[in-house]
Formats: sequence, C-alpha cells, structure tokens
Amino acid sequence: MAVNPLPEGEGRDAVRLLAEAFADNPLNRAVIRRPSRASRVRSNAWGLAVQLPQALRHGAVLAGRRQGRLAGVLLGAAPWAHPFPAPSLPRRVASSLGQGLGAAERWGQAFETLLARRPPDAHWYLSLLGVASESRGLGVGGALLAAWLAQVDAAGGAAWLETDDPRNLSFYRRAGFEVRGELELFSVPVWLLGRRARG
Repeated sequence: MAVNPLPEGEGRDAVRLLAEAFADNPLNRAVIRRPSRASRVRSNAWGLAVQLPQALRHGAVLAGRRQGRLAGVLLGAAPWAHPFPAPSLPRRVASSLGQGLGAAERWGQAFETLLARRPPDAHWYLSLLGVASESRGLGVGGALLAAWLAQVDAAGGAAWLETDDPRNLSFYRRAGFEVRGELELFSVPVWLLGRRARG
C-alpha cells in the first residue's frame, strides 16, 4: 500500500474511481435521482471532471495504490483554500449539462447548506475520500486518511468533514473525529464531523 500525490496525468482514472465510489451513496441517489447506477456514475464524472483539476491546483489530492494500481483517492484542502476557485464559465456550463440541470442545481444547494455549517475558524477540510469497490476493507481509506492527517497534524490544524453514510462514522471516529452536528439534505441524514488540532 502506497500513498502519494496524484499526478495530473492520472486525473481521468481518479475521476472514474470517485464517480464509481460514490454512485450508491444516499445523498448521491437523492440528488441525481436516476435509478440507473450507470447514469449516476456518468453524472458524477461530469461534476468531478470540473472539481478535480481545481483540487489539484489549489488543494491536496492523494492517491492510494495497491500493487501499483490506483485504489483510492482523497481530496483535501488547507485552511481557507476551500471552496476551490470556480472553473471557467464554459466548463461550469458543460458540467451542469452533463450532470443534468436538476442534479447540478441540487448539488449547489447541498454545497451551500454544508458550507454554511462549517466552523468559522481556520480548519483543514476533507472534501472527498473514495475507494475502489474491489479495494474496500483492505486499509486503503485508512492509509489515505492517515497520510492527509499527518499533514494536518504537522501544521497543528483542526479538521472538518461531512458524511452521508452512517457506516463511515466509526471509521472517522477512530481517526479522532467527533460528530459536531447533523442535518438533512433532500431527506438524507448528513453528519458533520470535526477533529481538534493536535501537535
């Protein structure tokens, strides 16, 4: 198991992995509202194709590999770096059309709601952590999170994230996160988790 920064040339592979990893999440289903998993993956890929380049430029994108193959991806940001700067208008329009206008609008509403609940003080932000289905349960997510939190702790910073999957709560608690709040987005429970500064 190796964790390193994602090279820009592997952006498409990372988009594909993340689009697949989140296709069945409760909030993903509620926002995209398409019964077909393949259509949800395509919708995700359009949004991620715009988000990932911004994360590569302005945040931290870590890749976890097993036997040399991409197995997981983490998108994180230092204090005040997230939300990442908006991409160009043509890219945003293409992404909205590709996602579906309704889904794009609902993602925007979800983003604004979550942004309003983030702490007002400086914090590192975990935007996404996804693991390929064939690599789940093998320590990929834990290795990615530990590598990112090592950067956070080296800077003496607090950290924040949200999750819509109750199975993730124990995973993040083991890393020192505590539930700081809960809300509903499109009838889906979402947990807000924070981690105190260390080091």
